[in-house]
Amino acid sequence: MTEQKRPEISIIVPVYKAEKYLNECIDSILAQTFTDFELILVDDGSPDNCPALCDAAAAKDSRIRVIHKPNGGVSTARNAGLAAAQGNWIGFVDSDDVIDKTYYEKLYRAAKQSGAEIAASNILYANADGTPNNYKDLPLKNEVLTIDEAAHRIRMTPLVQAATRLHRRDVIEKIHFPDGKNYEDAFTTPTIFENSTAVACVEEMLYHYRLHPSSIMHEKVGLKNLDEIDANYGLLQCALRYGKKDTALLEYKIMKSYFKKIMKNLPLEDRNDPKVQQTIDLICKAETEVRQAGADTLRNKLEAAVWFWNKTVYYHLKGWA
Repeated sequence: MTEQKRPEISIIVPVYKAEKYLNECIDSILAQTFTDFELILVDDGSPDNCPALCDAAAAKDSRIRVIHKPNGGVSTARNAGLAAAQGNWIGFVDSDDVIDKTYYEKLYRAAKQSGAEIAASNILYANADGTPNNYKDLPLKNEVLTIDEAAHRIRMTPLVQAATRLHRRDVIEKIHFPDGKNYEDAFTTPTIFENSTAVACVEEMLYHYRLHPSSIMHEKVGLKNLDEIDANYGLLQCALRYGKKDTALLEYKIMKSYFKKIMKNLPLEDRNDPKVQQTIDLICKAETEVRQAGADTLRNKLEAAVWFWNKTVYYHLKGWA
């Protein structure tokens, strides 16, 4: 497909067991004020009515394409969407979330005006019924971050999540989301950032993230949750590559905290699994690396303690909010 015929943005939506929310998600995308896009719905072998809902939506709007594939997880669905995407820019939306009607217009404009390869917005957290949740985490303001500074702030949720970002095609088209892993966003963010030069930030809460009991974050704890430790180690390494010792120390503290919480709830029969020892070894490796880098200073430890206490205060302390 030639550059002239490409849609400007490809929006990829992995679909699995989301029939209660899927139409609302699709409608929010079709209502975008930015209209030069294609919507790729990737049915990941969903056992409910989602495949039919995808086909029905495509029959009504020529911008929609549907991919039906056997179930393989969200990473395989995103990879299938990336392989099929024709746009000059790539975005992702989760099938149980919705987006503000100006979401892609504002991200695209922020990226184009600044020359950034990535744009991101803050998140509005919503309850399962769509009403706003009391949780607030608003780390982004209207500014353009160099990749050096983005690596400094890589722990920020809107920066680390793929669905809250818009990507220029060349920085993401060769990315492979890891098959069979949870927290696939965190696994891929360092490489995506390092393919870029800048991130344009939009302070408005344009992505509406639905909190509900069936999400990964609310599933019964199992060995798969240990993927989060691996993913955070990748963020730690990225921070060290850019000399961001405070962020590296914070990531190490987060790894330890998450591991403690996971082990507290991990079934007894899983606690002797080799993956548990592998994770312990990884945390020890991270501890050695932050010490060798001189990251375990009193200041960095105190700042990390503030992050665990109150993220908003942490952002103000760092001068980011």
